[in-house]
Amino acid sequence: MEPQRSPAEPHDNRASRHVVPYESATVVRVGDEPIDLIFRAYDALDQGILVVSEEGLISHYNAAYAQLRNIGTTELLGKPLELLDRRNSITAYLRTGKMPQLKSVDHEQRRNRETVVPIREDGRLLGSMVLVTPFSASPTEASQRRRTVNAKSPWTALYAVHDIVGESPAIQYARQLALSSARVDSSVLLLGESGTGKELFAHAIHMASPRSQGPFVPVDCSAITRDLLEAELFGYAPGAFTGATKDGKPGKFELAEGGTVFLDEIGEMPMEMQAKLLRVLQERRIVRVGGTTPIEINFRLIAATNRHLEDMVQEKRFRHDLLYRLDVVRIEIPALRERGDDLPILLEHAWKTKSRELGVLTRFSPAAIRALSRYAWPGNMRELLNLVERLLVIVPKSVIELEDLPLYVRQGGHAEIEMPDAPTFYLKTVVAEAEQQAIEKALRHAQGNRNTAAELVGLSRASFYRKLKEYGLTQGMREQDLFENAF
Repeated sequence: MEPQRSPAEPHDNRASRHVVPYESATVVRVGDEPIDLIFRAYDALDQGILVVSEEGLISHYNAAYAQLRNIGTTELLGKPLELLDRRNSITAYLRTGKMPQLKSVDHEQRRNRETVVPIREDGRLLGSMVLVTPFSASPTEASQRRRTVNAKSPWTALYAVHDIVGESPAIQYARQLALSSARVDSSVLLLGESGTGKELFAHAIHMASPRSQGPFVPVDCSAITRDLLEAELFGYAPGAFTGATKDGKPGKFELAEGGTVFLDEIGEMPMEMQAKLLRVLQERRIVRVGGTTPIEINFRLIAATNRHLEDMVQEKRFRHDLLYRLDVVRIEIPALRERGDDLPILLEHAWKTKSRELGVLTRFSPAAIRALSRYAWPGNMRELLNLVERLLVIVPKSVIELEDLPLYVRQGGHAEIEMPDAPTFYLKTVVAEAEQQAIEKALRHAQGNRNTAAELVGLSRASFYRKLKEYGLTQGMREQDLFENAF
């Protein structure tokens, strides 16, 4: 992360100041005392803070400001303010000293209130600080809006576009597509591997759309049995089947009136249901199970899958006409391994989020961050969040070091068990093969240093030497060494 300057750095010519790297943030030291807590305090605020120098350059902004303006955490530091403030009101203030009026502004369909605070020293204007307060930060207004939405439906979206973290070209392109698609009612098809954040994108598209005050109704097509899926989507009439309620029940399409339906894992939908879904998308009407009266519906559809739908069409497992209906706007969400330099940013975001949730002050060492950044993350964001939370919970230290990470992360990928041509499924044999492979990799990584290799696999020296003998890995070792180290 690029160095940042504290917006409230005290003026004290008697103290020596220097900036030193501290984990993934920057620490300003006054004398010998670090004041990184100031930066952490700024980032913990819900209110956005932007600091501008007297030359009109962006000196600092906190995490809340970056989220409100949907920008990277460091990408605009040192850049002209005009990149953010096209109205030039702050620049004019720095030039004329005339304070701009309190303003309400719209940023990506989110209304915020801006207040300008001068930064002076001995009467001289050194710059200004802009405080950005989202209207949603007001408890009264937020609770009123929540009551308005809940009066229509208990289904609400949880994430916005600024929750899509990352600065790589691939994620920026996907994020821009999401914003563009939010302005219209066309169907959106989200494609990506498991754990890449397809549901996050669906929430964000709904929140940025004109339907944001309506319900957001998710349906996991893979989690509902074939027999129940029709009733779940279309609802059922009174007495439609044994066990049906006497008043009937609305389906997800009815519950989404005026809002969005999110069909997750659309590739798992049975063929007969695909035909019925196609008719709904064409006619915008449904008939409840056991009913006879068509019901007009008004919803926007977002679908997602980790399957290759074109291949499924060729295999006659997915309707090509339904694919055309779904695939109006296609957004391909990149896997973590395709997102370049985003990993340190995502790790920092996951660490801050989970630290706040758990109330844990643990941080990662630079070596641990480098190892986590090199790892391939086959489970994508879901695996990253899981591992970060697990480490924060189980490592009772203030700093998580490289050796605290799982072995497969330190090695850059999951350890693979090479099965013989005629596979053996006897558990003890499989475990033994995995142990031997891990020990051999550790020895190679440690360049033959057995004590270091023992630490890598998490064994005591005695246990490690016994394993070496058990798996015939003692070539070049003296019997005396084996005897002395095995106890």
